Order: sequence, then C-alpha cells, then structure tokens
Amino acid sequence: MAAGGDMGFPNEPAARQPARRYRGLTLGFSLLVFTASVWYIQQTFQWRDLGRVLKTVNLTCLIAGGGASIMAFWWLRTLRWQILLRRNKTHIPLVDLYLCSAVALSFSLVTPFQSGEMLKIELLKNHGRLQRAPGYGSFLVERVLDFASLLTIACVCILTSTDILPGRAHAHWILGGLALACAAAWFALQKFQSTGRPQRLLAAMRQCVGDVPTLLLVTAITGAAWAMMAVGWQVFLFSTGIELGFAQTLTLMSIVALVSILSLIPGGLGISEAGCAQLLMHFGCAAALAQAGSLVLRSCSLVAIALGLAHWGLWKFIQSRRTRHHAACAANPA
Repeated sequence: MAAGGDMGFPNEPAARQPARRYRGLTLGFSLLVFTASVWYIQQTFQWRDLGRVLKTVNLTCLIAGGGASIMAFWWLRTLRWQILLRRNKTHIPLVDLYLCSAVALSFSLVTPFQSGEMLKIELLKNHGRLQRAPGYGSFLVERVLDFASLLTIACVCILTSTDILPGRAHAHWILGGLALACAAAWFALQKFQSTGRPQRLLAAMRQCVGDVPTLLLVTAITGAAWAMMAVGWQVFLFSTGIELGFAQTLTLMSIVALVSILSLIPGGLGISEAGCAQLLMHFGCAAALAQAGSLVLRSCSLVAIALGLAHWGLWKFIQSRRTRHHAACAANPA
C-alpha cells in the first residue's frame, strides 16, 4: 500500500532572490576553496616519490578490509535510522533500510554537504514504504547527530591525544558552545510551533528526540559508526605502509570529515587530500608517504561508490522479485 501524506519537500516552488544569492555565495566559496586546494596540491605534492609509494599498496587489504569497514559503517547508520523511524511508528524491514542507505551514502560522497543521502528517503517513498514527514524529520536529526559527534570527537582528540593547536582553550570553548547549542536546539524544538508541512516535519523530529533513552542510544550508535569509519581509515592507511594509532586516526578522520563537509565541495575533493597530507606529516610521516596516504584515502570514496552500485543492483533485483511475486499472487488468489 502506498504511503500517504506526500509532504512535497523536494517539489517546493523555485527559490526566491535571497536564496539564489545565497547559493551564488556558497558556490563562489566552494570554487575558491577548491582552486586553492588544487594549487596547493600541485605545488607541494612530490609526485615522483609518492608514485613509487603507491606502487607498493596492498590492494587486497585496501579493497577487502576497507570495503568491510565501509559496510559495517553503513549497517550502524541503518540501525540508527531504523530506531528513529520506529519512534515515528514507521516500521520498515532492516534489509530495505540498509540497501537504500548504502546506495544513498555512496551517492552522497559526490554531493555538497553529503546531501545526496536524502536519496534513501525518496527510494523508499517511491516504493510505498515511507512518508516524507518521518523520513526527512529523522534525516535532519541524523544530520545534527553526525555533525555534533564529529565536532565532539575532534575536540576531545585535540584535548587528549594531539598537539595540533598551540593552545587547547579553543577546544574547550567549542565543546562548551556545542553543549549549549545542542541543549538550546532541543528546547527550541520542543517549544516551536508552526502550521502545515513545517509542523508535520517538526512533529516527526520531536518524536525522534522526545525520548531521552532513545536519544542516548542513537547518540552512542553515531559515535560507534564514526569509530568504525576511523577503523576503515586505519586499514586504508595500513595498506600504504602507514601505521597510525587509533586515536591519531580518529583525529585525522574527524577533522578532515568536518573540513570536507563545511567546504561544501562534493566529496571534499582537493581540500580533503591537502588536509590529510598535512595532518599525516604532523603525525610524523615523510612527505611523500603522507601524500600517498591522502590519495589512498581518496580511494575510500571509489570503493564506497563501487559497493553502492552493487547494493543498487541488489535493491533493484529484490524489488523486481517482489513485484513478480505480488503479480503472481494477484493472478492466482488462494
């Protein structure tokens, strides 16, 4: 049975002039950051030396180990999404949530702010499994959880395991400000009222975060998912011959992920490689090895996209089987 209540979020009227001006500014900012990053890479990367390092990469470790960690990351995020949807009385089989999440997460790597993850909502809605209100409400909650978790991880790592900053007071201020911002956002969400579609979206978000034990659970799963991603980064770096401790890898992953997201560049292309290389050199890697490691970490996206395409094929196959089964049942009722 098709899901009712089409909220029409992706089909809103064309944005007005202020929105167009904002998009122009963000595009200009992204192009500036991308150009500066490409110039930095072209000027500083030791291409001949890092080419020799890349020839020694352990492809079995990179593809098998890295691919397994990516899928474990996807499973954890799927589990979190299922919990949030159930708070909105939306029950969807875990395998469907996982396949759609895997496809959307791989696609999000080539979209600004990883916004392509919204594809999972549209995939399930088009197959009558999900309404847009709980879908987009839970997605916004996920976004806040991800950003807050990455920022917290980065600050805690700076305070406990690295000396990236000359002073650590900034990390304390960021953590304090983040805690206040999260508390203020939670109270505002409980009190703010609207009408029509925005109200349905707000109601879905309130359902997701209204239960404190559930909120703590999904926060813990979010932390575990990003820790798993750091394990994946360790595997990719190990395939290059770089052996970082988990705390250093967690620092690298969280800072680079934040910078990539905030740059609004699809996939953090350019800025990610430049940032990775600098941090790896800070952790004691030789320049050529650090630069090779940053390029190998870029292959993480390629592995994820390949896995996403495989999951897309499996999703289409399952849907085709279900369609044939339903048609057969309709043609031959018991």
